[in-house]
Amino acid sequence: MEGGVELLLELRVTGFHARYGTGPKPRCRWGYPPSSSPRAPPDSLDPLARSAHAHQAVAHPPGTRRRRGAVTRTEIADRVFLALETASTPQHVAFLATFALPGDADPRHHVHRLLTRLRAAPVAAPFTFRLRHPGRRAFAAAWDVLDEQDVDRSHHVRRSALPTPGGASELHDLVSQLHSRPLDLTRPLWECHLIEGLAHDRYALYFKVHHALIDGLGAVQRLRYMLSADPLDDGVRALWSVAATDGAEPGGAEPGGAEPGGGGATPLARMLAGIGATMATGAAAGRAARKMAEGALAPDDPARAVPFAIPRSRVNGAVGQQRRVATRHYDFQRFRTAAHAAGVTVNDVLLSVCGGALRRCLAEAGTLPERSLTAGTPVSTRAAGDTETANAFAMTVMSLGTDVADPLERLRLVSRSSGIAKKELGELPPDAAGLYGALFTWPFVAQNVLGLGGRTRPPYNIVVSNVPGSPKQQYFAGSALESIHPLGSVCHGVRLFVAACSSSGRLNLGFVGDRDALPFLDDLAEYASDELGLLERALDLGRAELAPAEKDQVDS
Repeated sequence: MEGGVELLLELRVTGFHARYGTGPKPRCRWGYPPSSSPRAPPDSLDPLARSAHAHQAVAHPPGTRRRRGAVTRTEIADRVFLALETASTPQHVAFLATFALPGDADPRHHVHRLLTRLRAAPVAAPFTFRLRHPGRRAFAAAWDVLDEQDVDRSHHVRRSALPTPGGASELHDLVSQLHSRPLDLTRPLWECHLIEGLAHDRYALYFKVHHALIDGLGAVQRLRYMLSADPLDDGVRALWSVAATDGAEPGGAEPGGAEPGGGGATPLARMLAGIGATMATGAAAGRAARKMAEGALAPDDPARAVPFAIPRSRVNGAVGQQRRVATRHYDFQRFRTAAHAAGVTVNDVLLSVCGGALRRCLAEAGTLPERSLTAGTPVSTRAAGDTETANAFAMTVMSLGTDVADPLERLRLVSRSSGIAKKELGELPPDAAGLYGALFTWPFVAQNVLGLGGRTRPPYNIVVSNVPGSPKQQYFAGSALESIHPLGSVCHGVRLFVAACSSSGRLNLGFVGDRDALPFLDDLAEYASDELGLLERALDLGRAELAPAEKDQVDS
């Protein structure tokens, strides 16, 4: 509890220093990139390791500063996830990808070869980061930056096998176990599992990393480096080989030098310049807080979702140590066509489908609240090309329309709720966007670090996240990407996380929930498929029922 209080107090101190430039001079988000031990020339390497050597320049570009044993402090936004980390609430995010083997590949040999090449791949920051004091992570967190040779690849890159022929049930059981296990806080906070034994000459890759290191969009950006649009590209590029740098050209300013664009401004000048911006930001955040309070006391629109003013539901409460995972994927065009026909966004369709599925599950259990459940939806605040910031998003709250039976009416309500939330966020200055989410995110964090999580009302009932991916068909070492499902984390108060990611012409859903509290998670995933079909029928899109092949698209 003491650590949680110090963490909340530090938000004010770090915010003051960051605004007025009175604290320590800024430095690269990842500190110094790790050093690299001398390597043998490519011709002397085993052919399997040659690809990794070729990509070493990507992990450690020429001219990059290197120092072994460097230390870097965690940002306050990242430390939130370290503070929430417990045995019952591990705060890693993950993705589960399935691939079809190249036509002439032997399954066991191909996976073994991939494992060997992945273990030989270089490791770059932040995947070389290890907590300096795991026990003090909530209030005095700092990273030791390891030399990549000190990262035990046999621990971080593993191989698993399903009883052949493995189907969706077997894959989900294994991934549920893997996702339930916290990362080892005494090592760099990531793991990769190659999973063989899937039916129809397929394999899967499960990768998890702590949320303190990467958010969903950051993981997708690195994933683009790993995948290729060329089916003949046999290269193995590990996403942990992508280095985050401070963006400076070789030979540029050292960490601790002048701020970019800061010129020769003195701390006093920066403080005076910051006061005006701070006042405008504070005023805008104050208006947003007042609107939240007014909405809670006297809602002027049933579509307005107000943080913490939520109905009690079985999707809220304390969580145990075990997770349940389910996945589905669809032709992305189905969501796009439905959105176009209804005059809404794809994200609106996703929220409405999730709301309909959740309504059905809770109604069958006799626990459907009269008022609509709400979803916390992350909105990225990441600047274009930013691969350096670990977490860059603001939270908004939107209605799921679980109190509306008709799928089309529900979609209209969800779209109106989404519009209200986006309008309020869009009216704020850029600097205030993070504060808008902090108005209800920080009280929620406080609930958990002070031991009140699961006993008090959270700001929303569930989390629904949507991360855009590449629309083109992608390949990994010649294997066609079939689906890639993002998997989130849950904590006390919010037992369900639904994440979506578009890739290779599909929209992929990943459902993560508390295993004991939400035994209906598989039904929820199935009902989402049904709800999409009902919405298409309501929009008269000529889909009286789902085609059997699509209904069975559960990645098996």
